[in-house]
Amino acid sequence: MKRAVILAALLSWGAQSSAAPAPVVEVTGNSQLSATDLSGRVERLEQLLRAQSQSQLRLEQMVDQMQREIGELRGQNEQQSYQLEQMVERQRQLYQELTKRQAPAAAAPAKPTGPAVQSLSEADSYTRALNLATKERRFDDAIPAFQQFIEQYPESSYTANAYYWLGQLLYNKGEIDQAREMFSTLSQSYPNSGKRADALLKQGLIVQRQGDEAAAQKFFSQVIEQYAGSSAAKIAQKHIK
Repeated sequence: MKRAVILAALLSWGAQSSAAPAPVVEVTGNSQLSATDLSGRVERLEQLLRAQSQSQLRLEQMVDQMQREIGELRGQNEQQSYQLEQMVERQRQLYQELTKRQAPAAAAPAKPTGPAVQSLSEADSYTRALNLATKERRFDDAIPAFQQFIEQYPESSYTANAYYWLGQLLYNKGEIDQAREMFSTLSQSYPNSGKRADALLKQGLIVQRQGDEAAAQKFFSQVIEQYAGSSAAKIAQKHIK
């Protein structure tokens, strides 16, 4: 009987002794897992921040690239709009001229005399000079035709263009000093002309040809700054130093 009681007491004490440390082990184990989990979360947050920074940088680069492309497209659009307007205007002028001419006169064209030139309207006079230069390629006749147009219609909306074509014809003929004078008059007297960028560019090319590199660089820089994205600016960029 005593032996049974003692054995039961020993078993009860052993069970209590073995169960007592369990909560301590469990608490210690949970504490270690929480620290590991926290470290992992911090590392993941750092990775997300780095990824976000890289994504933001790429986004900023894309925005910059898009802004540059938009600027180039705007310049091209302005140039194309101007060219389209010029084409429409020339078609209108040619249509007016064709409707005024008689069939026999169209079949046998002749060089107009002085009085006939004087009788031409503003648009017809400019169209005649332009046709001599571009279609008929009678350059020696086109030069006095543009000179006469400028003298007769100094306030015309075509006068700036007449100065440009006159400068171009003189330049092609080798009379570069006179050509530069025409381009200079255009760029200074007609600041809103669609030909001003080309006139500045031609002045730069002329003085560069004459050996004045410093003056040429000023003209090229002016074209690039004032007419960014235009065809004239792209040509000037090739000559800039």
